Amino acid sequence: MENNKERKVLLSLKDVEVKFNVRGRILTAIRRVSLDIYENESLAIVGESGSGKSVLTKTFAGMLETNGFISNGSIIFSDDEISETTVKLTPANKRSLKNLTDMLNKNSVLERGAEEYRQILAKKKEIEAAQSLSEDEEADYAARIKQLTDNAVDKNNYMQTLDKRNADDAAEMAKLKADVASLNEQREALEKERAALIASRKADYNNNKEKALKDREELKNLEAQRNAKIAAHDNPANPNGLSDEVIVRNEKIAKELLLSIERYPISTQMKFRSKLNKAFKVAMATGEDLNDPEVLNKIFEVAAFRVEYRSYDEEKEELHGYAIIDCAKVKYTKDWQAIRGRRIATVFQDPMTSLNPVITIGKQIMTVILKHQKCSQAEAKRRTIDIMGKVGIPNPEERFNDYPFEYSGGMRQRIVIAIALSCQPKILICDEPTTALDVTIQAQIIRLIKDLQQELGYTTVYITHDLGVVANVAERVAVLYAGQIVEIGTVEEVFYDPRHPYTWALLSSLPQLCEKGTDLFSIPGTPPSLYNKIKGDAFAPRNKYAMAIDLEKEPPMFKITDTHYAKTWLLDPRAPKMETPENIQNLHEKMQKSYVEYKA
Repeated sequence: MENNKERKVLLSLKDVEVKFNVRGRILTAIRRVSLDIYENESLAIVGESGSGKSVLTKTFAGMLETNGFISNGSIIFSDDEISETTVKLTPANKRSLKNLTDMLNKNSVLERGAEEYRQILAKKKEIEAAQSLSEDEEADYAARIKQLTDNAVDKNNYMQTLDKRNADDAAEMAKLKADVASLNEQREALEKERAALIASRKADYNNNKEKALKDREELKNLEAQRNAKIAAHDNPANPNGLSDEVIVRNEKIAKELLLSIERYPISTQMKFRSKLNKAFKVAMATGEDLNDPEVLNKIFEVAAFRVEYRSYDEEKEELHGYAIIDCAKVKYTKDWQAIRGRRIATVFQDPMTSLNPVITIGKQIMTVILKHQKCSQAEAKRRTIDIMGKVGIPNPEERFNDYPFEYSGGMRQRIVIAIALSCQPKILICDEPTTALDVTIQAQIIRLIKDLQQELGYTTVYITHDLGVVANVAERVAVLYAGQIVEIGTVEEVFYDPRHPYTWALLSSLPQLCEKGTDLFSIPGTPPSLYNKIKGDAFAPRNKYAMAIDLEKEPPMFKITDTHYAKTWLLDPRAPKMETPENIQNLHEKMQKSYVEYKA
């Protein structure tokens, strides 16, 4: 497999959290997921029903139900075609551009007093610091408290498995509990010592009247100096007293503001202008470097994603820019129309409900092409017949006017794939694409998707609970449980060197591993309620390998290799060493043996 470091990151999710408002209660379906999806790769997202597989892909495809919302994180989509932005400088837009420039120039006068304003902020911080602990003191207390907490964890045998911990000698457990109680008392005493020291510092400052008065006087003088600098300029031709360099900079930023907000309705533009005006005022007052792209990105985040100004076409009177698309901030239909279907498409699991029964096959494909691509009816029909042929519809010209009921299940699924691929998307989401099909047809559809990926060069994201399918189609696998990625790696790593107990359980459920006359393995218990705050490891109540710490603290994501990560306390150096369950050891050989026996 090609090294992912050499591939372009097409879609990058960072700390994404998705919630739903269900009859007045909040359900957290996706819990701080971070994931990079690469160009031209095949990624499988696996897990039980309700694990969040479909919700995760709907999130970056803009298909969340109306009661769903992204409460945290970013979803950066890197695609040049939709990032390129053009705004025609109509008379109305020229007026808007002037107003935006005037707004920036008016705020820029604050930059003259930025040095004094920073001194004011520093002085206020100094006053606050005199009444609190220093950074070194806070770090020392934090380290001492953490050490006591870690010692309590070790003393309490949190890193032992539950069965071993519960079987310990009663007298030994009583001694351990006494030790833990002592450590907790020391921690509480340390926290009280910290609070008392802060209270003492505040009292000392307030009692020192001379110092407090001097500080207030210094703040007053700095404020006066700042106001004087802001008001001072002696160029009647330049009322704001700005340098040529600042004026040119503001003109460029004004163009970026217009490029960023022009696509929205007028009422929304006004709201965004107000928010951006306040953000620029704060940035200019503190003297931030507005030539720094990162500073501008941060300012624009308060309202809209930033469109970076690239050029001006004098002949056409057009501004051209480039946007960093954050799907987590996309809220308007026009924005999603540029992404959904056109750049990110989905193949759903049931072709019976994916096609309109009273509209011909050809028209359903043509409608998508005409909506997302600028072409004539004749060209749209030609492209429709071409994509029908690519997905394996025989005699596509003759079948163009057929209705869905005239096709078999497998043929209908091919048409669903044709609709998804008709606009040549960058990402194709396959949501259980073979569930409703006969076993012999499933293999054909999987092979078709793989062949078309090689031909058309798109990224495929499979959503499935069928690990047999995963082994045949994916380069990488992300295992999802209770809305979190608990393990991710190449297909070889996840299948032949799994590290998370949930992955072990999923692999143990493979029918191919079941011997004749024995019951098929099933995962005990049920997934947790996502209405409630989950404490510790969400899988712990169903995990026979769980340790005491799994019930107390959520595990971090441990790195196994550059491409393999797992979110389990079993990878903590203090944890007991656990062997992979015997039934999934040497999985490759067992799968091959099962296949030979099946053929026989």
